Amino acid sequence: MGCFEIWALWVMVTIICIHADTSEDGIQAECLGNRVQFTLPSSLSAGSHLEVYAVNNTHTVFLTPHLAAQCGYTQKLDPWGNTIVSASLQSCFAENQGDKVFKVAMQFKLYEITTLSEKVHEVFKTCSHTMISREILCEKNFMEVSVRNALPEIKMEPVKEWPTDIPNLQLWKILLYTPGEKAFQKDTLQAMGYSVYTSPTRLVMRSPFGMAENFIQNVDNVDMIVFKSVVLFRDRWIMTLVESAAACPINGASVEGQMIYWHVPLHITPLVSSEVEILEVHLGVNGRRFTLEEMVNRNYVMTITDSHIIVEIPIGAAYGNYKSHVLNEQYHVSYNIEPVLELLWKEGLDMTSYKVLFPITTPLTSSQLQVKDYTQPKQKVFDVLLGYFLPDVELLNITFVSELLTVSEIINKGILLQEHSFSNNTKAFTLQVPFSDPQVQIKNFRLDVTTYTLPLVFGFAIMPEHTTFAHSIVLEASLADIVLPQAEGSCNEDYFNMYVQYGTTPSSQIKIKLGHMELNNTILQQYQYHSNETHFDIIVPFLSPVVAFESVQLAGIMGRLDVEMYDSLNNWSFREFSLACPFFVKMSECFPNGTITVIIPKLESVPHLHPGELSLRDPACKPYDIEDYFAYFHFNVTSCGTTRKFVGDTMIYENEVTWKKDEPLPQTSENPETEYRFMVSCIYIANATQSMIFQTVSHFKEPYADVGKGELTVSLRLSKDMVYRLFYHDGDFPVVKFLKQPLYFEVGMNQSRDSRIAVVLENCWATLTEDRESKPRWDLIVDGCASPKDPEQTIILPVVADERVDIPDHFKRFEVKTFTFTEDDESSKSENATLARRVFVHCDVAICHAENTADGRCYKKCEAAQNLIGSSSNRVRRSRSFSEEALQHVSIGPILLI
Repeated sequence: MGCFEIWALWVMVTIICIHADTSEDGIQAECLGNRVQFTLPSSLSAGSHLEVYAVNNTHTVFLTPHLAAQCGYTQKLDPWGNTIVSASLQSCFAENQGDKVFKVAMQFKLYEITTLSEKVHEVFKTCSHTMISREILCEKNFMEVSVRNALPEIKMEPVKEWPTDIPNLQLWKILLYTPGEKAFQKDTLQAMGYSVYTSPTRLVMRSPFGMAENFIQNVDNVDMIVFKSVVLFRDRWIMTLVESAAACPINGASVEGQMIYWHVPLHITPLVSSEVEILEVHLGVNGRRFTLEEMVNRNYVMTITDSHIIVEIPIGAAYGNYKSHVLNEQYHVSYNIEPVLELLWKEGLDMTSYKVLFPITTPLTSSQLQVKDYTQPKQKVFDVLLGYFLPDVELLNITFVSELLTVSEIINKGILLQEHSFSNNTKAFTLQVPFSDPQVQIKNFRLDVTTYTLPLVFGFAIMPEHTTFAHSIVLEASLADIVLPQAEGSCNEDYFNMYVQYGTTPSSQIKIKLGHMELNNTILQQYQYHSNETHFDIIVPFLSPVVAFESVQLAGIMGRLDVEMYDSLNNWSFREFSLACPFFVKMSECFPNGTITVIIPKLESVPHLHPGELSLRDPACKPYDIEDYFAYFHFNVTSCGTTRKFVGDTMIYENEVTWKKDEPLPQTSENPETEYRFMVSCIYIANATQSMIFQTVSHFKEPYADVGKGELTVSLRLSKDMVYRLFYHDGDFPVVKFLKQPLYFEVGMNQSRDSRIAVVLENCWATLTEDRESKPRWDLIVDGCASPKDPEQTIILPVVADERVDIPDHFKRFEVKTFTFTEDDESSKSENATLARRVFVHCDVAICHAENTADGRCYKKCEAAQNLIGSSSNRVRRSRSFSEEALQHVSIGPILLI
């Protein structure tokens, strides 16, 4: 008809719409015999709170469940969320026109809390119905009997109020049988929850199920709840009574296989006293009768025996519905259907209409949820389907490991989550999660295979009850996507060059062991190395303690570097790699003054050897110095049991470094040797002629210089001893020096004979690589003086003229204590002391005019006088440094320090 607005005091908007029959909003109203049924579509009530009211003229009454059962109303939800309200035509608030025409009006109030609005829908339906002698109605929440009262004809005044008493003959007393007889007043019964209504021609008695005055009677193995009464009317001269009874089945349904069997007694003894004639039997569902064709098409079967009417309904038949349940935290389903059986029988002259609406719910059956994993590991995305659910199940959330996300949060995160509906009225959910999601757990149970795991907990709710349950699944996929780390290497003249490619394992997880030592940041600072996310390379001097020595000869050492890589996260060892190379480095030196030095490494084949236990032939001649893996001998050819023999014009001096266990160890793979011998030989020429150049200079002629152009060059050399007579040549490098041996360096200009020029040491420093700019760097000489950071470690030595040096100003000499290269910081001092150094020494050298007094750069007075011993350089302080263009850069190395 139309809508109008009412403004409530608390700013809630109320919209009232009044409809008849089917409204524009889709509210349906239909007459079903002695009942009327209203259907409120879910589209109107979705998301709103619903209240149902009965309308009586201008008054509305809120229908609580108790009042609804007392007054003849029922309310339920169908599987699609539609609200269905049914009412007896003789319900409390129906308008009755002569017991022939009935008008039932309803009001539906919908509250939207979020918008503070209220919408009201009013609908009514007028139905015509011809009453017979007795009509019995069994609903799911009440039973009702309407009988012709058979009272004498009495002229009556118009009815103005409900309930209405008949003039003169007034309702006096009501007797209920429980089955014993109890007397009640009408007001008392109505206060107890019963309904008593009289009209000029009808008496209506209604009882909710479960009332104390009802009783149960078994009729042909079917329990029936019985409501039996006698109503007494009287005035001063007359009294009459009206009997009424209703009996409704409370059981009789059973399930066998996929079939429901419903037994209803053919002769309901609480309602009949003699043989009856069955005139009509009708079957329907949800209050509506079936035609014979509909029953056949939907496989409904109704059979009448001598004692029962048997209805057969296939589980899953049309007009029924499945319902979701939770039992023991597991998903279950039941099948629900509400058949209606209508009987019409005749007993004597009286006719009885018997209608029973009987909701049937099958026992709960477990519905095994299916998980279909469509994951293709190469796509690196989990793809799973979880089903199948009934439409009343809603997905609320999913817990990813420990993070709970609602459906909207999952979608906002970019994860693909979809709901799929199927033609069989079921649905399922699909979820796609990339392997890269932070919640995906990554493990490697095999070295070359990655296993991706994603534990999920799906949270569901069954509507409209909001019953929650959860289902857990664990997705797992394995992918052979691992490229294992690989190591390779090569050998140079004095070092191993190792290269490691990480593969697909994150570099942060890979730990590398060289020999017995696991690399860390502190240890790596002692080596030349390069590392990034994909690879790692390192230069390892062959005398490093991580190198295993397989054999040693006078010509050199056979060394082996073992590389082990493992995954620190999974504690897995990757493949190992070993590289063995010969290094042709002199391990002994013979000096002209008869001194012999020998460096003896600890061999792998003698694991129990301690370097301090080594000795020469004379057991009293122990190592001059020792480290964990080396022994350093320093002795004279006339001592320690050294022997001499002549071979032609040469003298051969020999000694032997030995080790022998006092108590022999068992011969095992771990103890293969109990003796150790290393022969040392030095060969000297017995008869040799040395030539010497001698030149005199006239004191009577002034020196002069030839006119010409040229470049004066300087060189940096390492002396074999402190007297600077013998030097190492380029072919002698790498040179092996024991850690506590000092190094003697000389910078000289050999080609020039000009005494007016001088060599100046500007800066000298050491590095681990040939690159003079590399780090770390140890300063030896800074601005012409010993490094102020550690002035005692570098000593600037004087240069005097001798048979090799004509012009002392052409040379500069300095001594370096080699442990300078290990004490770079306190935190790593203890570890660094055990590492072999491979160092290069670099110097910045300038040439100045020594006799030009205007140029004061040739000489500098150092603050630490003890570092300059008797040098003629200690004359004046240089006023300024040289420019970069005036400097020459010289380098020497590598020098191996052990």
